[in-house]
Amino acid sequence: MRVRQWFIFATLVGSVMFLVSAAAQEQGQGQVREFAITGDHYAFSPAAIQVNKNDVVKITFTAQDIPHSFTLDDYRILKRASAGQAVTFEFRADRTGSFTFYCSLSTDAKCKDMKGLLTVR
Repeated sequence: MRVRQWFIFATLVGSVMFLVSAAAQEQGQGQVREFAITGDHYAFSPAAIQVNKNDVVKITFTAQDIPHSFTLDDYRILKRASAGQAVTFEFRADRTGSFTFYCSLSTDAKCKDMKGLLTVR
């Protein structure tokens, strides 16, 4: 009888551990993804970045020629860098989709054409 009780207990514990492991993998903790993005002559470089859901996205944004901003409305981010300066920030990519980032400064009319794309898979 004890062998049977032990078998049932071991099976239940194994099943619970499997379910917890599967849930943790599905939720995913993500990884840290680092990007260096520059703003220069009314363009972002790179203009597109891709990450996985739940990744921590660390961006170092540098304005080269004139002040620029990195604005990502869907994640409530607005960072400004003066010419020749950098700003570093991070956030968790907690939802999937394609999100536009742009320069929100009005220094020049061309600033509004400065756009990039974050894709979260």
